[in-house]
Amino acid sequence: MRFKTVLLAIVACLLAGASSAETLISDKYIALMRHGVRPQTSMKELEKMSPKAWAKWDTADGQLTPHGAEAAAQLARWEIGMLRAKGLVAASGCPAAGQVFGWANGPIQRTIDTGNVILSTMFAGCQLTVGFTKGDVDPLYAASDTALGAVDVATAKAAILEAAGGSFDAMKAKVQPLMQEMDTILGCDAPDSSCSMQKRDWTIEVKEAKGDKPASVSVKGPLAQAGTAVQVFLLQYANGFPADQIAFGQAPTAADIIRLSELRQVKYDVGNRVPYLAKRDASNFLNQLLLALATGPRDKAPEGGPPNANFLLLMGSDTQQAEIAAILGLHWTIPPYLDDETPPTGALTFERLHDENGKVYVKLGFVAPSLDQIRNASPITDSAPPLQSPVSLPGCEAQVQDGACPLDTFVSIAKSKMDMTAVAPVAYN
Repeated sequence: MRFKTVLLAIVACLLAGASSAETLISDKYIALMRHGVRPQTSMKELEKMSPKAWAKWDTADGQLTPHGAEAAAQLARWEIGMLRAKGLVAASGCPAAGQVFGWANGPIQRTIDTGNVILSTMFAGCQLTVGFTKGDVDPLYAASDTALGAVDVATAKAAILEAAGGSFDAMKAKVQPLMQEMDTILGCDAPDSSCSMQKRDWTIEVKEAKGDKPASVSVKGPLAQAGTAVQVFLLQYANGFPADQIAFGQAPTAADIIRLSELRQVKYDVGNRVPYLAKRDASNFLNQLLLALATGPRDKAPEGGPPNANFLLLMGSDTQQAEIAAILGLHWTIPPYLDDETPPTGALTFERLHDENGKVYVKLGFVAPSLDQIRNASPITDSAPPLQSPVSLPGCEAQVQDGACPLDTFVSIAKSKMDMTAVAPVAYN
Protein backbone atom coordinates (compact mmCIF):
# COMPACT_ATOMS: atom_id res chain seq x y z
CA MET A 1 0.00 0.00 0.00
CA ARG A 2 2.84 2.33 0.88
CA PHE A 3 4.54 1.58 -2.48
CA LYS A 4 1.32 2.47 -4.29
CA THR A 5 1.06 5.75 -2.36
CA VAL A 6 4.65 6.68 -3.20
CA LEU A 7 4.12 5.78 -6.85
CA LEU A 8 1.01 7.95 -7.04
CA ALA A 9 2.89 10.82 -5.46
CA ILE A 10 5.69 10.53 -8.03
CA VAL A 11 3.20 10.49 -10.88
CA ALA A 12 1.42 13.52 -9.41
CA CYS A 13 4.70 15.42 -9.23
CA LEU A 14 5.53 14.56 -12.82
CA LEU A 15 2.12 15.70 -14.00
CA ALA A 16 2.40 18.89 -12.00
CA GLY A 17 5.78 19.58 -13.58
CA ALA A 18 4.40 18.95 -17.04
CA SER A 19 1.40 21.21 -16.49
CA SER A 20 3.59 24.00 -15.17
CA ALA A 21 5.85 23.92 -18.24
CA GLU A 22 5.61 27.23 -20.04
CA THR A 23 3.65 27.40 -23.26
CA LEU A 24 5.08 29.76 -25.83
CA ILE A 25 2.61 32.08 -27.54
CA SER A 26 3.11 33.23 -31.11
CA ASP A 27 3.06 36.97 -31.81
CA LYS A 28 4.71 37.18 -35.28
CA TYR A 29 5.24 34.86 -38.24
CA ILE A 30 7.66 35.63 -41.08
CA ALA A 31 7.76 33.54 -44.24
CA LEU A 32 10.62 33.88 -46.71
CA MET A 33 8.92 32.12 -49.61
CA ARG A 34 10.17 31.03 -52.99
CA HIS A 35 7.97 31.92 -55.95
CA GLY A 36 5.71 29.34 -57.60
CA VAL A 37 6.29 27.17 -60.66
CA ARG A 38 7.84 28.89 -63.68
CA PRO A 39 9.34 27.79 -67.01
CA GLN A 40 13.05 28.01 -67.70
CA THR A 41 14.39 31.56 -67.39
CA SER A 42 16.01 31.34 -70.85
CA MET A 43 15.05 28.88 -73.59
CA LYS A 44 18.06 30.10 -75.61
CA GLU A 45 20.38 28.85 -72.87
CA LEU A 46 18.58 25.49 -72.68
CA GLU A 47 18.85 24.97 -76.42
CA LYS A 48 22.64 25.09 -76.12
CA MET A 49 22.57 22.08 -73.76
CA SER A 50 20.85 19.55 -76.00
CA PRO A 51 20.20 18.84 -79.68
CA LYS A 52 16.72 17.65 -78.71
CA ALA A 53 13.62 19.86 -78.81
CA TRP A 54 12.64 21.01 -75.33
CA ALA A 55 9.03 20.79 -74.16
CA LYS A 56 7.01 23.95 -74.84
CA TRP A 57 5.39 25.94 -72.06
CA ASP A 58 2.23 28.04 -72.16
CA THR A 59 3.96 30.83 -70.25
CA ALA A 60 6.83 33.18 -71.10
CA ASP A 61 10.30 32.37 -69.80
CA GLY A 62 10.64 32.94 -66.07
CA GLN A 63 7.02 33.87 -65.36
CA LEU A 64 4.59 32.27 -62.90
CA THR A 65 2.45 29.70 -64.74
CA PRO A 66 -1.34 29.39 -64.33
CA HIS A 67 -0.79 25.94 -62.81
CA GLY A 68 1.85 27.39 -60.49
CA ALA A 69 -0.64 30.04 -59.38
CA GLU A 70 -3.28 27.41 -58.55
CA ALA A 71 -0.78 25.30 -56.62
CA ALA A 72 0.28 28.42 -54.67
CA ALA A 73 -3.38 29.14 -53.89
CA GLN A 74 -3.80 25.65 -52.44
CA LEU A 75 -0.90 26.31 -50.07
CA ALA A 76 -2.37 29.70 -49.13
CA ARG A 77 -5.66 28.07 -48.08
CA TRP A 78 -3.75 26.00 -45.55
CA GLU A 79 -1.60 28.93 -44.43
CA ILE A 80 -4.52 31.15 -43.49
CA GLY A 81 -5.88 28.40 -41.23
CA MET A 82 -2.47 28.05 -39.60
CA LEU A 83 -2.20 31.79 -38.94
CA ARG A 84 -5.72 31.97 -37.55
CA ALA A 85 -5.03 29.04 -35.24
CA LYS A 86 -2.05 30.97 -33.88
CA GLY A 87 -4.22 34.04 -33.32
CA LEU A 88 -2.09 36.19 -35.62
CA VAL A 89 -4.90 37.34 -37.93
CA ALA A 90 -8.65 37.79 -37.61
CA ALA A 91 -10.63 34.55 -37.32
CA SER A 92 -12.56 35.48 -40.45
CA GLY A 93 -12.76 38.22 -43.04
CA CYS A 94 -10.05 40.78 -43.66
CA PRO A 95 -7.10 41.28 -41.31
CA ALA A 96 -6.98 44.32 -39.10
CA ALA A 97 -4.90 47.24 -40.34
CA GLY A 98 -1.21 46.48 -40.02
CA GLN A 99 -1.61 42.77 -39.29
CA VAL A 100 -0.31 41.65 -42.68
CA PHE A 101 2.49 42.96 -44.90
CA GLY A 102 3.94 41.52 -48.09
CA TRP A 103 7.04 42.51 -50.04
CA ALA A 104 8.47 41.01 -53.24
CA ASN A 105 11.61 41.27 -55.34
CA GLY A 106 10.50 43.94 -57.82
CA PRO A 107 12.79 43.03 -60.74
CA ILE A 108 11.54 39.41 -60.61
CA GLN A 109 7.89 39.52 -61.71
CA ARG A 110 7.15 35.94 -60.64
CA THR A 111 7.79 36.87 -57.00
CA ILE A 112 5.23 39.69 -57.24
CA ASP A 113 2.67 37.47 -58.96
CA THR A 114 3.12 34.60 -56.48
CA GLY A 115 2.85 36.95 -53.50
CA ASN A 116 -0.36 38.44 -54.84
CA VAL A 117 -1.84 34.97 -55.36
CA ILE A 118 -0.96 34.05 -51.78
CA LEU A 119 -2.45 37.21 -50.25
CA SER A 120 -5.57 37.34 -52.43
CA THR A 121 -6.32 33.70 -51.63
CA MET A 122 -5.72 34.06 -47.91
CA PHE A 123 -7.74 37.28 -47.68
CA ALA A 124 -10.22 37.15 -50.56
CA GLY A 125 -11.77 40.48 -51.39
CA CYS A 126 -9.50 42.43 -49.05
CA GLN A 127 -7.40 44.05 -51.82
CA LEU A 128 -4.09 43.05 -50.26
CA THR A 129 -1.06 43.02 -52.54
CA VAL A 130 2.69 42.82 -52.09
CA GLY A 131 4.84 45.92 -52.34
CA PHE A 132 8.10 46.05 -54.26
CA THR A 133 10.91 48.36 -55.29
CA LYS A 134 10.93 49.56 -58.88
CA GLY A 135 14.19 49.34 -60.79
CA ASP A 136 16.63 46.80 -62.14
CA VAL A 137 17.99 45.68 -58.75
CA ASP A 138 16.57 45.57 -55.23
CA PRO A 139 19.53 45.61 -52.79
CA LEU A 140 17.36 43.83 -50.22
CA TYR A 141 17.29 40.74 -52.45
CA ALA A 142 20.52 41.12 -54.42
CA ALA A 143 22.98 43.25 -52.49
CA SER A 144 25.99 41.84 -54.34
CA ASP A 145 24.60 43.29 -57.58
CA THR A 146 25.09 46.72 -56.02
CA ALA A 147 27.95 48.57 -54.38
CA LEU A 148 26.53 47.60 -50.98
CA GLY A 149 27.40 43.92 -51.29
CA ALA A 150 30.02 43.98 -54.03
CA VAL A 151 32.50 41.11 -53.76
CA ASP A 152 36.25 41.21 -53.85
CA VAL A 153 37.17 39.07 -56.86
CA ALA A 154 40.24 37.40 -55.37
CA THR A 155 38.45 36.64 -52.09
CA ALA A 156 35.44 35.25 -53.92
CA LYS A 157 37.54 32.94 -56.10
CA ALA A 158 39.45 31.67 -53.07
CA ALA A 159 36.21 31.11 -51.15
CA ILE A 160 34.71 29.05 -53.98
CA LEU A 161 37.79 26.84 -54.22
CA GLU A 162 37.86 26.41 -50.45
CA ALA A 163 34.21 25.30 -50.52
CA ALA A 164 35.09 22.80 -53.26
CA GLY A 165 37.92 21.35 -51.19
CA GLY A 166 40.83 23.12 -52.85
CA SER A 167 39.93 22.09 -56.41
CA PHE A 168 36.93 20.74 -58.27
CA ASP A 169 38.39 17.24 -58.59
CA ALA A 170 36.53 15.63 -55.66
CA MET A 171 33.22 17.19 -56.65
CA LYS A 172 33.64 16.11 -60.26
CA ALA A 173 34.27 12.53 -59.15
CA LYS A 174 31.27 12.60 -56.83
CA VAL A 175 28.79 13.65 -59.51
CA GLN A 176 30.34 11.78 -62.46
CA PRO A 177 27.63 9.05 -62.55
CA LEU A 178 24.90 11.71 -62.57
CA MET A 179 26.71 13.70 -65.26
CA GLN A 180 26.87 10.52 -67.36
CA GLU A 181 23.13 10.06 -66.90
CA MET A 182 22.54 13.69 -67.87
CA ASP A 183 24.50 13.17 -71.08
CA THR A 184 22.18 10.30 -71.95
CA ILE A 185 19.04 12.29 -71.11
CA LEU A 186 20.17 15.31 -73.11
CA GLY A 187 21.37 13.29 -76.09
CA CYS A 188 24.99 14.28 -75.53
CA ASP A 189 26.48 10.82 -74.97
CA ALA A 190 27.99 10.23 -78.42
CA PRO A 191 31.81 9.96 -78.38
CA ASP A 192 32.17 13.12 -80.46
CA SER A 193 29.42 15.10 -78.71
CA SER A 194 30.24 18.75 -78.07
CA CYS A 195 27.54 19.08 -75.41
CA SER A 196 28.75 16.30 -73.11
CA MET A 197 28.63 17.28 -69.45
CA GLN A 198 31.48 14.93 -68.61
CA LYS A 199 34.08 16.17 -71.05
CA ARG A 200 34.06 19.89 -70.39
CA ASP A 201 35.93 21.82 -67.71
CA TRP A 202 34.46 23.42 -64.62
CA THR A 203 35.57 27.06 -64.57
CA ILE A 204 35.34 30.10 -62.33
CA GLU A 205 34.08 33.00 -64.39
CA VAL A 206 34.75 36.62 -63.47
CA LYS A 207 32.54 39.31 -64.95
CA GLU A 208 34.27 42.62 -64.57
CA ALA A 209 32.50 45.65 -63.13
CA LYS A 210 30.57 47.67 -65.68
CA GLY A 211 28.94 50.98 -64.90
CA ASP A 212 26.96 50.67 -61.66
CA LYS A 213 27.11 46.89 -61.74
CA PRO A 214 30.00 45.48 -59.69
CA ALA A 215 32.13 42.49 -60.61
CA SER A 216 30.71 39.01 -60.10
CA VAL A 217 32.35 35.61 -59.61
CA SER A 218 30.65 32.26 -60.23
CA VAL A 219 31.23 28.67 -61.29
CA LYS A 220 30.39 28.10 -64.95
CA GLY A 221 30.48 25.13 -67.29
CA PRO A 222 28.76 21.75 -67.09
CA LEU A 223 27.90 21.91 -63.36
CA ALA A 224 26.03 25.18 -63.77
CA GLN A 225 24.25 23.87 -66.86
CA ALA A 226 23.38 20.53 -65.25
CA GLY A 227 21.93 22.26 -62.20
CA THR A 228 19.82 24.47 -64.46
CA ALA A 229 18.59 21.54 -66.59
CA VAL A 230 17.66 19.44 -63.57
CA GLN A 231 15.66 22.33 -62.12
CA VAL A 232 13.78 22.63 -65.42
CA PHE A 233 12.97 18.91 -65.23
CA LEU A 234 11.57 19.45 -61.72
CA LEU A 235 9.50 22.40 -62.91
CA GLN A 236 8.16 20.38 -65.86
CA TYR A 237 7.00 17.70 -63.43
CA ALA A 238 5.60 20.27 -61.00
CA ASN A 239 3.64 21.99 -63.77
CA GLY A 240 1.88 18.76 -64.76
CA PHE A 241 3.67 17.93 -68.03
CA PRO A 242 2.95 14.41 -69.33
CA ALA A 243 5.62 11.82 -68.59
CA ASP A 244 6.96 11.70 -72.14
CA GLN A 245 7.75 15.44 -72.00
CA ILE A 246 9.50 15.47 -68.62
CA ALA A 247 13.27 15.27 -69.08
CA PHE A 248 12.63 14.15 -72.69
CA GLY A 249 10.80 11.14 -71.25
CA GLN A 250 14.08 9.82 -69.79
CA ALA A 251 13.53 10.73 -66.11
CA PRO A 252 9.77 11.19 -65.80
CA THR A 253 9.09 10.36 -62.13
CA ALA A 254 9.43 12.42 -58.97
CA ALA A 255 12.00 9.92 -57.69
CA ASP A 256 14.10 10.37 -60.86
CA ILE A 257 14.05 14.14 -60.59
CA ILE A 258 14.81 14.21 -56.88
CA ARG A 259 17.79 11.88 -57.42
CA LEU A 260 19.15 14.05 -60.24
CA SER A 261 18.67 17.14 -58.06
CA GLU A 262 21.92 16.27 -56.32
CA LEU A 263 23.57 18.11 -59.21
CA ARG A 264 21.74 21.27 -58.25
CA GLN A 265 22.73 20.83 -54.62
CA VAL A 266 26.40 20.58 -55.61
CA LYS A 267 25.98 23.67 -57.79
CA TYR A 268 24.74 25.56 -54.73
CA ASP A 269 27.63 24.25 -52.61
CA VAL A 270 30.04 26.24 -54.79
CA GLY A 271 27.62 29.09 -55.37
CA ASN A 272 25.00 30.57 -53.07
CA ARG A 273 26.06 28.41 -50.11
CA VAL A 274 29.67 29.62 -50.16
CA PRO A 275 29.80 31.60 -46.88
CA TYR A 276 31.66 34.62 -48.25
CA LEU A 277 29.30 34.98 -51.22
CA ALA A 278 26.23 34.42 -49.05
CA LYS A 279 27.30 37.05 -46.52
CA ARG A 280 27.96 39.67 -49.17
CA ASP A 281 24.61 39.06 -50.87
CA ALA A 282 22.23 38.25 -48.01
CA SER A 283 23.46 39.94 -44.81
CA ASN A 284 21.22 42.87 -45.70
CA PHE A 285 18.20 40.57 -45.94
CA LEU A 286 19.05 38.79 -42.71
CA ASN A 287 19.39 42.12 -40.94
CA GLN A 288 15.81 42.97 -41.93
CA LEU A 289 14.64 39.66 -40.47
CA LEU A 290 16.42 40.48 -37.20
CA LEU A 291 14.81 43.92 -37.05
CA ALA A 292 11.39 42.38 -37.61
CA LEU A 293 11.92 39.70 -34.96
CA ALA A 294 13.16 42.23 -32.41
CA THR A 295 10.00 44.31 -32.82
CA GLY A 296 7.23 43.38 -30.40
CA PRO A 297 3.47 43.67 -31.01
CA ARG A 298 3.23 47.10 -29.34
CA ASP A 299 6.51 48.50 -30.67
CA LYS A 300 6.88 51.01 -33.44
CA ALA A 301 8.33 49.73 -36.68
CA PRO A 302 12.14 50.03 -36.57
CA GLU A 303 13.71 52.84 -38.56
CA GLY A 304 15.07 51.43 -41.79
CA GLY A 305 13.28 48.15 -41.16
CA PRO A 306 10.03 46.47 -42.23
CA PRO A 307 6.54 47.41 -41.02
CA ASN A 308 5.54 45.77 -37.75
CA ALA A 309 3.06 43.15 -38.98
CA ASN A 310 1.87 39.94 -37.34
CA PHE A 311 2.35 38.12 -40.67
CA LEU A 312 5.24 39.23 -42.84
CA LEU A 313 5.40 37.61 -46.29
CA LEU A 314 8.74 38.13 -48.03
CA MET A 315 8.50 36.79 -51.57
CA GLY A 316 11.83 35.85 -53.06
CA SER A 317 13.73 32.95 -54.54
CA ASP A 318 15.64 29.89 -53.48
CA THR A 319 18.69 32.16 -53.67
CA GLN A 320 17.77 34.06 -50.50
CA GLN A 321 16.75 30.87 -48.69
CA ALA A 322 20.03 29.13 -49.50
CA GLU A 323 22.15 32.16 -48.63
CA ILE A 324 20.54 32.83 -45.25
CA ALA A 325 20.82 29.14 -44.44
CA ALA A 326 24.52 29.29 -45.37
CA ILE A 327 25.16 32.31 -43.15
CA LEU A 328 23.44 30.77 -40.12
CA GLY A 329 24.39 27.13 -40.73
CA LEU A 330 20.76 26.01 -41.09
CA HIS A 331 19.57 22.67 -42.46
CA TRP A 332 16.17 21.02 -42.97
CA THR A 333 14.87 17.61 -43.91
CA ILE A 334 11.66 17.26 -45.96
CA PRO A 335 11.68 13.76 -47.51
CA PRO A 336 11.36 12.62 -50.22
CA TYR A 337 13.14 15.83 -51.31
CA LEU A 338 16.88 15.91 -50.75
CA ASP A 339 18.01 17.67 -47.58
CA ASP A 340 17.98 21.47 -47.81
CA GLU A 341 15.90 21.44 -50.99
CA THR A 342 14.01 24.66 -51.80
CA PRO A 343 10.91 23.68 -53.83
CA PRO A 344 8.52 26.15 -55.48
CA THR A 345 6.48 28.00 -52.79
CA GLY A 346 8.67 26.48 -50.09
CA ALA A 347 9.23 28.86 -47.18
CA LEU A 348 11.95 29.33 -44.59
CA THR A 349 9.96 30.54 -41.58
CA PHE A 350 10.82 32.64 -38.53
CA GLU A 351 8.24 32.66 -35.74
CA ARG A 352 8.50 35.07 -32.83
CA LEU A 353 7.01 33.75 -29.56
CA HIS A 354 6.90 34.78 -25.91
CA ASP A 355 6.34 33.02 -22.59
CA GLU A 356 4.08 34.15 -19.74
CA ASN A 357 6.87 36.28 -18.33
CA GLY A 358 7.40 38.12 -21.61
CA LYS A 359 10.66 36.44 -22.58
CA VAL A 360 10.88 36.31 -26.38
CA TYR A 361 11.96 33.36 -28.53
CA VAL A 362 12.47 32.56 -32.22
CA LYS A 363 11.44 29.25 -33.79
CA LEU A 364 12.71 28.34 -37.25
CA GLY A 365 11.14 25.97 -39.73
CA PHE A 366 10.83 25.03 -43.37
CA VAL A 367 7.46 24.38 -45.04
CA ALA A 368 6.89 23.19 -48.61
CA PRO A 369 4.30 21.29 -50.63
CA SER A 370 5.40 17.90 -51.86
CA LEU A 371 6.27 17.63 -55.53
CA ASP A 372 3.05 15.73 -56.19
CA GLN A 373 0.97 18.26 -54.26
CA ILE A 374 2.33 20.91 -56.63
CA ARG A 375 1.97 18.74 -59.74
CA ASN A 376 -1.67 17.94 -58.95
CA ALA A 377 -2.47 21.34 -57.40
CA SER A 378 -4.16 19.20 -54.79
CA PRO A 379 -5.88 20.61 -51.70
CA ILE A 380 -3.50 21.19 -48.80
CA THR A 381 -5.27 20.77 -45.48
CA ASP A 382 -4.54 19.74 -41.91
CA SER A 383 -5.28 16.14 -42.94
CA ALA A 384 -3.10 16.48 -46.07
CA PRO A 385 -0.55 19.06 -44.91
CA PRO A 386 2.57 20.36 -46.63
CA LEU A 387 5.93 18.93 -45.67
CA GLN A 388 7.28 20.58 -42.53
CA SER A 389 10.67 20.47 -40.85
CA PRO A 390 11.95 22.11 -37.67
CA VAL A 391 15.19 24.01 -38.18
CA SER A 392 17.80 24.39 -35.44
CA LEU A 393 20.19 27.29 -35.02
CA PRO A 394 23.74 26.03 -34.31
CA GLY A 395 25.03 27.52 -31.09
CA CYS A 396 21.66 27.78 -29.37
CA GLU A 397 21.16 24.11 -28.46
CA ALA A 398 21.62 24.56 -24.70
CA GLN A 399 19.00 27.33 -24.48
CA VAL A 400 16.20 25.87 -26.59
CA GLN A 401 12.67 26.05 -25.16
CA ASP A 402 10.00 24.09 -27.00
CA GLY A 403 12.16 24.09 -30.13
CA ALA A 404 12.74 27.86 -29.97
CA CYS A 405 15.88 29.92 -29.33
CA PRO A 406 15.81 32.95 -27.01
CA LEU A 407 15.64 36.10 -29.15
CA ASP A 408 18.69 37.75 -27.63
CA THR A 409 20.78 34.64 -28.27
CA PHE A 410 19.41 34.30 -31.79
CA VAL A 411 20.27 37.91 -32.62
CA SER A 412 23.74 37.62 -31.06
CA ILE A 413 24.58 34.47 -33.03
CA ALA A 414 23.19 35.86 -36.28
CA LYS A 415 25.05 39.17 -36.03
CA SER A 416 28.31 37.38 -35.31
CA LYS A 417 27.97 35.56 -38.63
CA MET A 418 26.85 38.50 -40.80
CA ASP A 419 28.93 40.95 -42.82
CA MET A 420 27.72 44.26 -41.37
CA THR A 421 29.55 46.20 -44.10
CA ALA A 422 26.94 44.84 -46.51
CA VAL A 423 23.97 46.11 -44.45
CA ALA A 424 21.92 49.26 -45.00
CA PRO A 425 18.48 50.66 -44.10
CA VAL A 426 15.62 49.56 -46.36
CA ALA A 427 12.70 51.75 -47.45
CA TYR A 428 9.46 49.82 -47.99
CA ASN A 429 7.69 52.26 -50.28
